[in-house]
Amino acid sequence: MKCFSIVYKNKFLFSFFLLVVTFQVSGQNSKLLNNNSLNSSDNSSLATFTDSQIQYIKNSYFSKIEVPNELINGKEYESYYWRSTSKPLLFPGKKRTATLYTRTRQYKNISLEYDTFHDEVIYTDKSRTLDDRFPQIALNKDITYGFNLYFDDDSMIFRYLRLPEFGKLNLKEGFYEIAYQGNSEFFIKHKSSFYQKDGLNEYKYYHEYYISTGGKFFKIKSRKSLLKLFGDKASIMKKFMHESRIRMRQAGRNQLADILKHYDNLSISSRRL
Repeated sequence: MKCFSIVYKNKFLFSFFLLVVTFQVSGQNSKLLNNNSLNSSDNSSLATFTDSQIQYIKNSYFSKIEVPNELINGKEYESYYWRSTSKPLLFPGKKRTATLYTRTRQYKNISLEYDTFHDEVIYTDKSRTLDDRFPQIALNKDITYGFNLYFDDDSMIFRYLRLPEFGKLNLKEGFYEIAYQGNSEFFIKHKSSFYQKDGLNEYKYYHEYYISTGGKFFKIKSRKSLLKLFGDKASIMKKFMHESRIRMRQAGRNQLADILKHYDNLSISSRRL
């Protein structure tokens, strides 16, 4: 009965879509065959025209209604942390929308989460149910270029950095948040570590900052390691951080981005002199 309901629903949707597209095709002659160019007495040409119209409508329907095969080209994702108090997901439970970028296209307004322990992007397929739940898929990294997360109060840009290109820049392969890109660059690696507490598996979130002022990236652990990147402008940048009351231990990505913006502006001013 359930299968019949799904088939009936899809047929209804297709019929509705067919009706809608039929009204729209008059403005899309560049994509469809021109009926006026066919000889109405030629039945074979007319059949070809009709078949092409139907095929175009079917392709339009499935491209908009069905879940693209590209998104389900991954492995089924199992929630291995269901008993854990602390989850390895980035901001679990926080409302968001997302955009996914693959090698061929982008998908907007989809449901994505990021597993910081396994470095995986999790797609929730809300178009169907499996065992009374929405199936989740760990996306294939070979086809994933990156993704964006949009929250009510913030947005985050992630890109998948691959070897050997980024290995030459002193970075490991994986997903990184692109926190700032100017003449200098600032990437964040979101991670979590595993530990046990009261017999349960728990996950502690942490992040690593990587900054480049030209060439390779370096992990920033302290103010000293950051100032070292600024070369002969280190004293000026130290003064800027002091006046801005930026302390490395409490500094977030926005404050570090402000530091790099100031450094880039100094570098541009120096070249103009």
